[in-house]
Amino acid sequence: MAYSGEVSTTVFNAIKVVDHAFRRCRLPAQAITAEMQTYALESLYLFLSDLANVKTPSWCIEKVILPMYENQPVVTLPNGTVEVLNLNYRTLQPVTGSVVSTSTSYTVNFTTQTTVDTIGIEWAGNAVPLTFQVSTNGIVWVTVGTSSDTATAGEITWTDISGALAYQYFRITSASPILYTVITMGNLPQEIPLGQLNRDSYVNQSNKVFPGRPSNYYFQRDLPQPVVNLWPAPFSSAEQAQLILWRHRQIMDTQNLQQDVEIPQRWINAIVDGLAAAVASETPAVDMQLMAILAQKAAISLQRAWDGDNDGSPIQINPGIGVYTR
Repeated sequence: MAYSGEVSTTVFNAIKVVDHAFRRCRLPAQAITAEMQTYALESLYLFLSDLANVKTPSWCIEKVILPMYENQPVVTLPNGTVEVLNLNYRTLQPVTGSVVSTSTSYTVNFTTQTTVDTIGIEWAGNAVPLTFQVSTNGIVWVTVGTSSDTATAGEITWTDISGALAYQYFRITSASPILYTVITMGNLPQEIPLGQLNRDSYVNQSNKVFPGRPSNYYFQRDLPQPVVNLWPAPFSSAEQAQLILWRHRQIMDTQNLQQDVEIPQRWINAIVDGLAAAVASETPAVDMQLMAILAQKAAISLQRAWDGDNDGSPIQINPGIGVYTR
């Protein structure tokens, strides 16, 4: 028996998801118009967005590094943030060396083998795409990371180097001029979890702009973007520290029928079933008796997908039972 030898390489983009959804509505290909494909794509967006109200899809857990600024307790979170899962205050051990810079590069010679885990840049102009490189001799360079963050003058961006190793030389390069005020490099990151406050606990703080090292936060689902309110408000040293956010974000938008849908292979059938039930309710040509069957099938498929969407780690339950004495 001959097998393909390939695993998870089949491309199942939005057009396939939409086409299969209509087929499950018992609609032939010649009956599907461009207008129907358009509202099916919109229904797919609504359906995927609504998944965030049920649970946290495992592939939508994301780490984000956020800067802090002195006396600014309100930190705006990235677009699509649904929930703050963890929020840590991280400090670094600064590393320094002799610097040689040009308009498009910044090279540091540490004189000894030194690890750089994180790079922070306070920009003097608009941020530009960056490439991070290391070298043992200052001649042959190896790329260890890139950055394409957006920022304006006065803002700070932080980038972690994944799997950082010790090298004598570290270089930041760009095809455009690097306009910066301060560049910070550090290692030995130390993280302290921040405690979460509810609205009443935060509102009842008598001085919400009291400066210090933030130890607590209140998460506010605001528009157009959610925010966290830090307490105490960041002091000056916090500008050399970072907020490490583990967030639940929305599933990526699918903007046209040629794009892939950001779902794992194990979820494809559930998404097709759910979309079929959604478009059936908006398509007059679909048999009304079929709608209940599609809805039931979608519920079963989604439940199966949710049941299998976990990391397999053991669950620890702490009931918080204390000693009772009279």
